[in-house]
Amino acid sequence: MKACLRIVLAVSLGSSALSLPARAEGIGLAVPMSGPSALLGRQAADGARSAVAAIDTAAPRIATFDTGCDREGGEAAARRMVDAKAEIAVGFLCVAALEGALPILSSSNIPTIDIGARSDRVLERRERAGWQVWRIAPGTSAEAQALAAFVRERWQGAPFALIEDGSSYGRDLAEGVRELLEAQGLRPLLTDNFRPAEEKQFGLARRIAQSGVRHVLVFGARRDVAIMARDALDVTPDLQIASGESLLDEPGDVPLPDGVVSVASGFDVGWPPSEAPPADEGYARIARVGAEIAIEALRRSKAETRTLADVLGNETFVTSGGLVRFDAQGSADVVPFRSYRWQGDRFQADEEG
Repeated sequence: MKACLRIVLAVSLGSSALSLPARAEGIGLAVPMSGPSALLGRQAADGARSAVAAIDTAAPRIATFDTGCDREGGEAAARRMVDAKAEIAVGFLCVAALEGALPILSSSNIPTIDIGARSDRVLERRERAGWQVWRIAPGTSAEAQALAAFVRERWQGAPFALIEDGSSYGRDLAEGVRELLEAQGLRPLLTDNFRPAEEKQFGLARRIAQSGVRHVLVFGARRDVAIMARDALDVTPDLQIASGESLLDEPGDVPLPDGVVSVASGFDVGWPPSEAPPADEGYARIARVGAEIAIEALRRSKAETRTLADVLGNETFVTSGGLVRFDAQGSADVVPFRSYRWQGDRFQADEEG
């Protein structure tokens, strides 16, 4: 995600009023609210708002701070949170923004609950740098582990191909899946790659057909996967094609063929295209969980005269996503991966699992 215009919005989630600077004195929600990732930020804001609405007694104040998706945006948002006297931060969908914010927030004793940035290096630096961060987002290897489990459980030993686009994302993900599967005695019959941003992929489609495989894992940008799937299915109509979370990116000008599967974390839900989207679609679900943890941590900290860090590091939290407890590294994986099948004009939860 590219740098967003860094206009920091200070929105009290308890009302529609805007104020500058934001009046936090409670929870600071740090998400992209402008630029190409604004939709995800709005989803997160909706989720945090629903957590506040569920509180019967006086809820802590929550204010939203626009991070963009780069280091500078994260730094700016962190400074604004410090000025607003935020007690705890929730959010951060991008690693760069989180890494920019953590030194500022931690030096001001503001703990952070990470709902979206997955880099393991953040947790690796946590103790060394003194960063006060707890992560409920999936870890770096979670996508590869979920894809390997999908192949093992759903394709049941059938010959399969492993194809990537040569990008760091595609190459690293393919290598991670391959290593996990080979450790269990499952080797791809075909490994291949393709040049991204091409309008046709019939050469690759013919190589897949000639290999005899009918199950393909392909990793790359959504548009490139759509082109590859279109051409491969034209040559081999009974092909089964699966990919990772990149397929949940914004649709491009090339539609995905029906039946293509995305193995993705639980940031989305299945719903009929004719119906309005549910309130917890996208990042709303995990943001709601993060806000629920923050609300309870604040309550316990004040009622028991304990630091927020002590509460976050030692307690179990009851949330809409289930029980959450952080391990010694500050991680709590609360977002399950599952398969979504493209049908018509959107992904729907795959009935098979």
